[in-house]
Amino acid sequence: MFYIAVLCSPEIDKKIQAYKLWMRDRFGCTVALKSSAHVTLIPPFWLLNEKEQLMINTIHSFQTKIPPFNIHLQQFSHFSNRVIFAAVEENHQLGSLRKAVEDHFIQPFHDEIKPDDRPFHPHVTIANRDIKPGDFNKAWDHFKRQPFDEQFEVNSISLLKLTPGKWNVIAEQRF
Repeated sequence: MFYIAVLCSPEIDKKIQAYKLWMRDRFGCTVALKSSAHVTLIPPFWLLNEKEQLMINTIHSFQTKIPPFNIHLQQFSHFSNRVIFAAVEENHQLGSLRKAVEDHFIQPFHDEIKPDDRPFHPHVTIANRDIKPGDFNKAWDHFKRQPFDEQFEVNSISLLKLTPGKWNVIAEQRF
């Protein structure tokens, strides 16, 4: 499995990691610990091993006229009672980057990557999928009171691959 994302700065990754560890220690949530802090541009997809080099070449050929820009993370939010995340302030450049990335990858990987018809709701996940329904309210009660206000510059996209137990960056393209 692979996905394409914008990685948060190392400083923000460290802060997000602390929240993920808090969720692990109190509620046993470990799924989000497999990834560095990021904003997903193309969600996870399967790819045959023999197409991996083509995928790497494709990410290295990505170009855009979008200049580097800042992402502002402000406060925490959630999707129903299954996902807690740091919220991304509305950002048109990020939406444009997502569209450019999707357009670049769908042509050569039309069997693996499909256009996402859902509205783009960028976020940085703290906990997902493994929050027990009975624990969500306790966890959310903690996060809704936590201040969070961070910014980082976006000047690259990354390709991540799932290896046993961890998502690893295998290619990056600056713009």
